[in-house]
Amino acid sequence: MSWREFCAWPAVQTPALARLSPAERVVAMQVAQGLSNREIAMALGKSEFTVKHQVSAILQKLGVPSRGRLIFLLR
Repeated sequence: MSWREFCAWPAVQTPALARLSPAERVVAMQVAQGLSNREIAMALGKSEFTVKHQVSAILQKLGVPSRGRLIFLLR
């Protein structure tokens, strides 16, 4: 998904996602599509460690306990 498509995504307008950095929003969108940390890292040209850290930060900022809940929140 391109940055333009992501910005046009309706959930981007939610107050919860406003708490995330632009990079975290992109990672959150990839998680919402069901991608693993490894797949996200490969798609975005980041290390798997960086993606893992960003996913943890996203979960904490949004107050959700798991990726499954994050996917539910974003869909």
